Amino acid sequence: MFKKLLACFLLLFLCVGCDNATKPKLGISFGVGPAKRWPVEMNLMVERAKELGMDVDARLNKTDTPKTQTEDCIDMIDNGISTLILVPRDANKTDEILDYARKKNVKVLLYARTILGKNLDFFVGYDTYKIGQSLGSHLSEKTYKGSVAILKGDANDFNVPLLNDGAMKYFQPLVEQGDLTIILDEYIDGWNPEIARKKLTAAIKKNNHQVDAIFAHNDIMAGVAAEVVKELGIKNHVVIVGMDAELPAIKRLVNGTQDATVYMDLKAMAVTAANEAYNLATNKPTNVNAAFDNKSASTIKAYLVNGKIITRENIDRQLIDTGVYTREEVYGK
Repeated sequence: MFKKLLACFLLLFLCVGCDNATKPKLGISFGVGPAKRWPVEMNLMVERAKELGMDVDARLNKTDTPKTQTEDCIDMIDNGISTLILVPRDANKTDEILDYARKKNVKVLLYARTILGKNLDFFVGYDTYKIGQSLGSHLSEKTYKGSVAILKGDANDFNVPLLNDGAMKYFQPLVEQGDLTIILDEYIDGWNPEIARKKLTAAIKKNNHQVDAIFAHNDIMAGVAAEVVKELGIKNHVVIVGMDAELPAIKRLVNGTQDATVYMDLKAMAVTAANEAYNLATNKPTNVNAAFDNKSASTIKAYLVNGKIITRENIDRQLIDTGVYTREEVYGK
């Protein structure tokens, strides 16, 4: 009897050991700024990956301290991850991460921000060019004559030129006709709101305190734009558009100090990233709805989420009825 119990115990121990040995391990590295979305998306990924049975090492790196993002990734690879979800801080400085991952047979899924000219395993993000077109169309319909300021994101984020190129499809004809004047068109290092504030303030003052529209590449900078307009005492309505549909931006839509933002279903995007990371780790087929051209030797398999333009008129339908925010959060009690 004792021998049978011992044999059963050893068999159980070996099975548990086998399960742990084959359990896929996911690394998540976000090299990001202060936007509120990033911790939320990381938590959603972690939760979903654990539901799928993965071990997870997730690192939110906002300042490159105490470790750089590269050091974080190499550390996770050395600790045995099978797949890495990566949001690069600087898309021009990822060679060491990608080369080391390939050397160690770790698959890399790019999330939200892509990298040009590199062979990648998968990309989950949004169709930035189309979103730029939507924002450009909205802004140019509201302001087809006058002056516009453009607050672009960080120059090292390859989403930034895609977003801008989409908007310029609508701005450029108006510029060429002489109807629209661009008084500011600047990258904002690190998406830093204070840098955006200084550049925007200087541009408006140089233009005799005149501005008719501001195209901000995220809602934090759209908020800065609204503050600058108020601080400079500009009397005309300034059309301000941003991106991310953060709650402060939605409140600005309500009070009329911002005209539009873009909502991406970030929960769906984060969960999709975890699902596809699991598929990569377990050699299962990935779910592909686009082929993304990142200027490498081959197109990258991708899953792209479409954005929705949010204005004061559709807040209830798009954000409250769908449970993104409560009525109390948006309008107060």
